[in-house]
Amino acid sequence: MSSSSSSSSPQRYSGGNSNGGGGGEDQRPRFFDKLVKKMCWQNAEIVPGRHPERWRKDAAGNIVCKRFCNCHGCLCYEYDHILPFSKGGESTVDNCQILQTRVNRFKSNKQELDKTQLKGYSCEINFTGMPFSIFFFILCDSVH
Repeated sequence: MSSSSSSSSPQRYSGGNSNGGGGGEDQRPRFFDKLVKKMCWQNAEIVPGRHPERWRKDAAGNIVCKRFCNCHGCLCYEYDHILPFSKGGESTVDNCQILQTRVNRFKSNKQELDKTQLKGYSCEINFTGMPFSIFFFILCDSVH
């Protein structure tokens, strides 16, 4: 048997009866597929003066780096369901946002949190000018 999934995330499904009965009513994909992630990244706010394919702002205004997906540092981020999956949210581009990992863990399955509430759980990093470029060079072997 061969699996030919083009998604970078496993296609797990929610709900239904997982005991092999085949009666699962809810077959929504739990994770965002590769295309949705790409579009979600493109929809995020660009960081002025920084390479837009590498740096974006999350929904709380935190700067995150594309290379640091699904880790726990201050430049790390995760793809988040705006309307939580557990509350009926779909794994679609219009329900996807990037959030700094720490913020996403705080948000969990909460709804209707505003940017100020999310920002309160952010790691604060403010890099400007040359120090940021040196930091980026060390981490990514390239300055853009």
